[in-house]
This record gives sequence, C-alpha cells and structure tokens, in this order.
Amino acid sequence: MTAGYLLFSLSGRVFGVLLEGALEIIPWRRSRPVPLAYSYVRGLIDYRGTLYPVFDLTQRLELKPPEPMGFAVEAPAQSTHGESILLLEVNKNPFGIEVDAVKGMAKIEEVAPPPAESRDVSVQFIKGICYDNNEEVVLLDFERLFFHGS
Repeated sequence: MTAGYLLFSLSGRVFGVLLEGALEIIPWRRSRPVPLAYSYVRGLIDYRGTLYPVFDLTQRLELKPPEPMGFAVEAPAQSTHGESILLLEVNKNPFGIEVDAVKGMAKIEEVAPPPAESRDVSVQFIKGICYDNNEEVVLLDFERLFFHGS
C-alpha cells in the first residue's frame, strides 16, 4: 500500500511522518518557555489560534550532530534550534517539532518493521524503516515519543 510521507532531516539523518498528520511547515520562531517542563520541550507557540507545544527532537532522541570529515576540518558552528518547525497532529494532539531541513514529500510503497537494534535512535520510538532514492528514512512513533513517556 502506497502512502505519502513528509521527509525531514535532523542531525544528518532523514526521518518521515505521514502526510495526513502534517499540518504545516513554518519558519523557526521563538516559543514561550514552559516552567518545570521536560528538557526536550522548547516551549509553546500560538499559531492561528491553536497552542502547540514545540519539542526538540534531537534532544528527545539523544541524537548527536554529524562529525566533520577529515582531521583538518573545523566543526561547523552549532545552532541551538532547527531551521523550521513542523506542525503535526497525532490522535488529535497538535504539536510542533524543530527540524534542520524539510527534504520534501515521497510516496513510499514498502515499510519494513522496526529493526531489532539501532545505532542511534532507540528502537522503541521507531515505527518502521523505508527507503527513498536509496536513502534510509526512519519513521518515528510520535505518540510514544511525546505522549506516553518512556
């Protein structure tokens, strides 16, 4: 069964979300901090009359930025936030995630189940793995990531 996905990059990896759960892509903006929130909660934004909690997915997944290649290359300056915010909805829960870049949309025909092990993303947060133009795309389980704790 073919499904449409929105692909985005984060810390050098490509991730995907079903198009039906993607509401909008907006440029990064500062959010209002939430006192006593988890460290991966960036804050709240009010967008078109709806409050969205915004999450730092790199911190939640404990992703490390890609290492520079070569011994003479200096590491690029790290931004403290992504370039865009994806506004999503999962089971009527609206939220936003900061992403480095939106790669585009793809029609994916075959999704493999989560692997038994993963080198950088906890398997409990992976819904499946697929490929787009020979590039691995990790499909995340946002409900487990943000709404059920771990």
